[in-house]
Amino acid sequence: MEKYDVLIKDIIIPGKEGKWDIGISGGKITKIEKKIEAQGKEVILGNGKIAFPSFANMHTHISMTLLRGLGADLPLMDWLQKVIWPLEGEFVSPEFVRDGALLGIVESIKTGTTLFMDMYFFEEEIGQVCEEVGIRAGLGFGILDFPTKIAKNPEEYIKRARKFAEDFKNRELVFPVICPHAPYTCSPNTLRMAKELADEYGLLLHIHVAETKGEVERIKEEYGKTPVRHLESIGFLDKNVLCAHMVWTDEEEREIIKEKEVKIAHCPESNLKLASGIAPIPDYVKRGITVCIGTDGAASNDNLNMLEEMSICAKLHKGYNMDAKAIDAKTVLKLATENGFKTVGIKAGKLEEGFEADLILVNAETPEFQPLYDPIAQFVYSSGTECIDTVICKGKILMEKRQLKTVDEEEVYRKAKVWREKILSFLSSLS
Repeated sequence: MEKYDVLIKDIIIPGKEGKWDIGISGGKITKIEKKIEAQGKEVILGNGKIAFPSFANMHTHISMTLLRGLGADLPLMDWLQKVIWPLEGEFVSPEFVRDGALLGIVESIKTGTTLFMDMYFFEEEIGQVCEEVGIRAGLGFGILDFPTKIAKNPEEYIKRARKFAEDFKNRELVFPVICPHAPYTCSPNTLRMAKELADEYGLLLHIHVAETKGEVERIKEEYGKTPVRHLESIGFLDKNVLCAHMVWTDEEEREIIKEKEVKIAHCPESNLKLASGIAPIPDYVKRGITVCIGTDGAASNDNLNMLEEMSICAKLHKGYNMDAKAIDAKTVLKLATENGFKTVGIKAGKLEEGFEADLILVNAETPEFQPLYDPIAQFVYSSGTECIDTVICKGKILMEKRQLKTVDEEEVYRKAKVWREKILSFLSSLS
């Protein structure tokens, strides 16, 4: 009798009638049938749970979970300059990054995410944690013009990014990404060096662009062009570039984005909380630009909850555009799942045979799913993350029945509380 690594029995798949079984082998979905007569090394009894692709969080700074809740109600530059950068200058270390990443990964798994794109410091620590836990990540050092604990100048950042690219290429779950921070923190020469390094290794570039109106004015004053035009003029933009935010763009810039096949990571909650603005996502989607969704860091969001991000994305653009069809439930689910995986070249984000087995099982025996008419609409608009019962990444079960299987959740929380005491002590010494 045929044997699967994981056999999922008796589940609902949106768009298909009745109950289904899913067979997973070698990290891939190898069979979807009404009744699979086979054995499984691990068997999950779905009991009518709903299967969805797992989320891809396409822009975050995951270790900033340890700074969550600090500097609330400040605009972006005040938040960065008065709160975040001073705290990072004091506390960022390999240990801080590792413990913060573990906390963020626990939150990510419990909210249904199996891939995240990260930009921070000491990314080798995050890479090791991801491999230990079994979650996917695209990781890159933030490259800047000014000194931090990891480098003194752009050349040192590039040297460090090169070593990271060498050390983490050809890994199963983790892949290197080149991450110049933003046009306002990187000179044209720094951006060119980052682009050359990415091209040399065939890697994605991940960068903040056009996040605030103030940023646009600053770049225009310094370079005589808006951020998108500035990046286009130095040859930075192409299909391997992922731009986070892209809130402030005009008609011509959107055509440049489409022509260059640039990808966009939309972070609606962070943009709202920091009063950065509302990105023209429906327009990007209509133009055929690849849009995915990210949470941004937990210090500016203030969580890594992609289900919430997805729901707010759809509702925000309906209300802002005064159009109930601006972003519908099926579209926003695609932005939060399939488009993210596609952006990084992973064949996942769909429940189809031959796709990688990154998926979640949602408990439909909850009030928000009763009565069940439209699984996708009710998942997007009605549900909370407590309904996410099981999370599978590349065929490996990371959570089942809300219990994490690859990380000690209590120990992660204990370490977070230790950091809280250190940070509070530091802040009280400043007052």
